[in-house]
Amino acid sequence: MYPNALQWASIHIGHMDKATLLSFMHNVDEKGQAENAAPMRTKLGQFWTPFHEAYVLYDQVFNPSRKTLESEDLKILDDERDDSLGAYHEAVLGLQRNPNEAKKQAARLLNLNYDTYKPERSQEYMKETELISQMTTEIRNSQELSAAIQLLGLEDYLADLEQKNNAFANLMKSRTASTEGQQKGAVAEARANLEQKYQLFRQMLNVASIYEGDADYRPFILAVNAEVEHFRQILARKGVSMGADINSGTGTDTGSNENDNENDNQGGTNQGSGTGTITPTNPDTPSDPGTGGGGSTGDGWEEG
Repeated sequence: MYPNALQWASIHIGHMDKATLLSFMHNVDEKGQAENAAPMRTKLGQFWTPFHEAYVLYDQVFNPSRKTLESEDLKILDDERDDSLGAYHEAVLGLQRNPNEAKKQAARLLNLNYDTYKPERSQEYMKETELISQMTTEIRNSQELSAAIQLLGLEDYLADLEQKNNAFANLMKSRTASTEGQQKGAVAEARANLEQKYQLFRQMLNVASIYEGDADYRPFILAVNAEVEHFRQILARKGVSMGADINSGTGTDTGSNENDNENDNQGGTNQGSGTGTITPTNPDTPSDPGTGGGGSTGDGWEEG
């Protein structure tokens, strides 16, 4: 055994709204697809593949095909929104070369916020709309990010992007009102499946790292732990504080577009003995792998 092996840290995925969860899972999936994660995929393919497939499914149900919503007026608003998004991002990128160190750092902070969500004009309508909303909301809710906007004189860029994204969202909502309940149900089901596959994959990787050593898993764990830390900071700015380990529950998402409930599905506490081993006969119902200290391997802030 390798009791000091590197472990994949936990985070409150149950407290993430839909778009933040999508961004986080996209980044985890991207790290897992990287070339240096090939040994991990080879050894843990039976857990990696179900997670990857669950992420792809969640992305698909979250983002209905652009073709099903296409119309001339939607396209006009989408083009206007995309132009505003491009102007904002180009301004942020350009300001990173500012000779003033304070302004340079402010631009870097805003670019990190942009890279967290990665809204792009090529994305499906609903995905781009949600990601822009989450990106701009984080700026408004963060004193540090808001100060960066003011320091760099980007308030007009940001306000224009918000106005155009909201105009597009309102028109799109009127087009999809008849299927809204059905779409929410599909998203909730896909989310629950994704959370389950994510937790199982994470637990199995931590067990393998302890019992086999972390050499084949270290590049991937280091990469995803960096994402965990970054998204912990995002959740902290939204009022999710560090504390005892808390399971994420089933991941039911009851929020809507811009007003997702950040504090749903808190679930129950899990004391965990941290001593067990895993030999599951059914990979969807794992035993407690006891991967660390006195805390849970459920989705909470790790204390051990």
